[in-house]
Amino acid sequence: MKSLPTPNYTRSFAEEASAFGFTSLPDVLDRDFPLHLVRGLFPQIGTTCLFGAPGTGKSFMGLDVVLSIAAGRDVLGRASLEGMTVYLSTEGKAGLKARAIAWAKARDIEIEDLPVALIEEAMNLRDPEVVATLIDRIKRLAENTGVPCRFLCVDTLSQCLFGDENRQEDMAQFTGAMTKIANALGTQVCVVHHSGKDKTKGARGSSVINGNFDTLLALDEGDCDGQLVLRAGKQKNDGKSAVVIMLDKVECGVDADGEPVYSLVVSDESGALADAGNDNQPGALSLPPIAEKVLAVLREAGPDGLDALEWRKRAQEAGVGPQRPATAHEWIKKLVARDFVEVRADGRHVVRD
Repeated sequence: MKSLPTPNYTRSFAEEASAFGFTSLPDVLDRDFPLHLVRGLFPQIGTTCLFGAPGTGKSFMGLDVVLSIAAGRDVLGRASLEGMTVYLSTEGKAGLKARAIAWAKARDIEIEDLPVALIEEAMNLRDPEVVATLIDRIKRLAENTGVPCRFLCVDTLSQCLFGDENRQEDMAQFTGAMTKIANALGTQVCVVHHSGKDKTKGARGSSVINGNFDTLLALDEGDCDGQLVLRAGKQKNDGKSAVVIMLDKVECGVDADGEPVYSLVVSDESGALADAGNDNQPGALSLPPIAEKVLAVLREAGPDGLDALEWRKRAQEAGVGPQRPATAHEWIKKLVARDFVEVRADGRHVVRD
């Protein structure tokens, strides 16, 4: 092997490389390892496409992440980095109040003072001037409040593309803009989108979507009512995973006619891991700790079982749902629906073998 000539420079190679505008290996090695915004789901900095069929709950999921990070709460049972969140809510303006109230009631917290900035009109995020203005607005808000921006949710792609999602050039411009925003703000940008007719091919539109986003999260229906499965189909520097999400129905208030208003909300008990199985398709689902506690109460009752009222009372005594008494009742229904529990002819519940 031929050896390299003797260097004729006095500085190190890294110093010479830096002088010519290159990044050297020491520069790379001196960097801190990147953190996770939400481990296993969202890196601290990068771009994500959250997609699923219409009506699967993508916006509920997006809003849950927005509010959870702003409140410094776990996201699907995973610790998150607290900070400002920005939500481009371009389609669900009419229902946003109900969704926010439902989220707050389900968690028994006040949300008026959370660092959440909302944009409720569509904007052309392929336009460099629009993108530059958005970055500047967020930067100045972060500087003035002292709260770093952690998460920006674009809900939905179709309302902020101002182009053809099937056209590679349009989607390349859009995904490039998302990367620019993420890098300029040091934040995670999540874009809500629809899946195609063939779910196995990922998000709807140009293949640029699947290729250019750092992370792809697919949201699909689970094995019982109110259950979803979130699959990480692609994630740079991390493995694939699947997470169970439960949706709860919460009363938010009354309308002008005195009729109750309801909204769905991502349950605070969501987050159990699903067995990914072949091709990352969810298989057997584990249960969140609170569900295991409800089931343990029934196991302790032995072969005689419990009726629904007695089971709920004992579960509450065991510490299930101290803030929301309905929690035990809701999990009893879910455990029955998912065949963990058998209801006998006499109305008593027993754990299935």
